[in-house]
Amino acid sequence: MVKKLLLFSTFSILLFSCNKVIDAVDEVRMNNKQTITYDDFETVRNDYDIKLYYDNDKELMTGHYVVVYHGKPSEEFQTKRGFLNGVYASYNADGQLTKGYNYKDGKQDGLQREFYGSGELLSEASFKKGKMVGDKVVYDQLGEVRAKHKIENGVEYKRYFKNGKMAIAEFKKNWEGKDLDMMVYYDAFENIQFAFGKSNDPNEKNIFYVFDANMQLSDTVDITIDPQKASYYMGLIQRTAMAVME
Repeated sequence: MVKKLLLFSTFSILLFSCNKVIDAVDEVRMNNKQTITYDDFETVRNDYDIKLYYDNDKELMTGHYVVVYHGKPSEEFQTKRGFLNGVYASYNADGQLTKGYNYKDGKQDGLQREFYGSGELLSEASFKKGKMVGDKVVYDQLGEVRAKHKIENGVEYKRYFKNGKMAIAEFKKNWEGKDLDMMVYYDAFENIQFAFGKSNDPNEKNIFYVFDANMQLSDTVDITIDPQKASYYMGLIQRTAMAVME
């Protein structure tokens, strides 16, 4: 019995030591950049829809790689045993950084940033274990906030801004048993002007609902029955949206 315990203890120590050595080797490889091309690797998604990186020998990749295309950096990433771990970057044809992401075990984890082709910050968001935490903030090229997106309890909310004020909000809402895709429009003081709701029911595909400033139903429009009224509201939506995007 004592011999078995000693053997088990010795085996555990050896296994632990071996794993420590492998981890140390992985760390060294991940901190030394290698230049490769798109012909040197491939990616395959596993059963959990996580991307795995393989070299030409069908071995899972571990290292820090810079992918060169037409003589210029196109992507840069760190992998550990096939999974993205650490930095992932993407560049445009001019060599300008367009994406700067962080990964852990193949999932987005940490700050994620995207950039305009001219270098200004386009958007930023934080992730934890592949899920977005808080708002994704979208900027214009002058650094002003143009939109904020978030997912809360499985529902996606989108808010669009003009001159620092919320101008349009998009979200899903259950209204009188109907699941509606809502678009709410605000004035310059962030007061609700009006809102539209479109049902996801296939039987109501030609119908939309109009709500007033108090979010009370003010009109129901069937495109097939009253195309003139529908055209009026569609024009109102387009004019308001264009004013926000100016």
